[in-house]
Amino acid sequence: MAINSRKILSGLGWAIIAITIWSGSLVFLRLGVMTSLNAYDLTMLRFGVAALILSPVIFHRTIKTARIRPVSLISMVATFGAPYVLLIAMAMKTAPATAAGALNPGVMAIASLLLGWIIFNDRIGPVRVVGLIITTIGIILFTRADGTVTIGHLILGGTGIMWAIYALIIRRTAIPALHATAIIAVGSALVYLPVYLMILPKQIVSAPIMDVLIQVGFQGILVSIVALYAFNRSTELLGPTAGASLPALIPVATLSLGVLILNETAGADRVASAILVTVGLALILVGPPAMRWLSKFDLYGLNRKKRDTTNPIEQSSGDMK
Repeated sequence: MAINSRKILSGLGWAIIAITIWSGSLVFLRLGVMTSLNAYDLTMLRFGVAALILSPVIFHRTIKTARIRPVSLISMVATFGAPYVLLIAMAMKTAPATAAGALNPGVMAIASLLLGWIIFNDRIGPVRVVGLIITTIGIILFTRADGTVTIGHLILGGTGIMWAIYALIIRRTAIPALHATAIIAVGSALVYLPVYLMILPKQIVSAPIMDVLIQVGFQGILVSIVALYAFNRSTELLGPTAGASLPALIPVATLSLGVLILNETAGADRVASAILVTVGLALILVGPPAMRWLSKFDLYGLNRKKRDTTNPIEQSSGDMK
């Protein structure tokens, strides 16, 4: 029990680190595209810096990398690497950071749960069904609170599905946290940087140096390395579904940071919608533990009734034991 408790606490600690950084990441992506940098610059900074730092991990673990199917490696980079970040940064042009904080993790949790049910025959259970319903209602209300649905809102929903697919890939391959982080960073850099340098429009040359340094530190180190490793680590310790559902705090955290840093509005409708998404995600997370906890109690005398109807011979042999 003590070992399990330490494992759970450690997993929650890693999850809190990832949640805090990711909430700030959405705000800083919005800040970047609304000031001196564009989406292509921000994606380059995120994976260019991370690849430089994590490339030794790839070379150190070449044997393990060789055992992973190429389709899994490509899928990891495609669903949670440069394409994922680039789409979120583009979405920020028309959608506020608060919308990203609700739509991205909300859709991710719903898709993760449903894909786990379809692919792995995971049991959802009544608590998680309620969580799914509440999360869906919260996402719909949050989108309506923003007024018109923009292309950015639709993109954020799509990136949530991409995140869920990545979580399932990690579950199937059981890749260690640091290894998965390095694969995404280096793989994204190898594919994206040549395209960025040769084709894509750039604003980084004319951007203030302080803006660039802030994004290098946040996107290139905290988000790409620390947060991604923390998320993978929490998934290892808490299980894939729990790890995938832990971003329940992102909607409220992003809403708060968006108000404080970006001066985004937080009316009663947005606050209520963010709370609904948070509650729904929390129910998705605590579904199985809650049911196991309730099963320990003698609700309505059901356990007593079951004991009374047990075969007397079996009861006697059980007492003898």
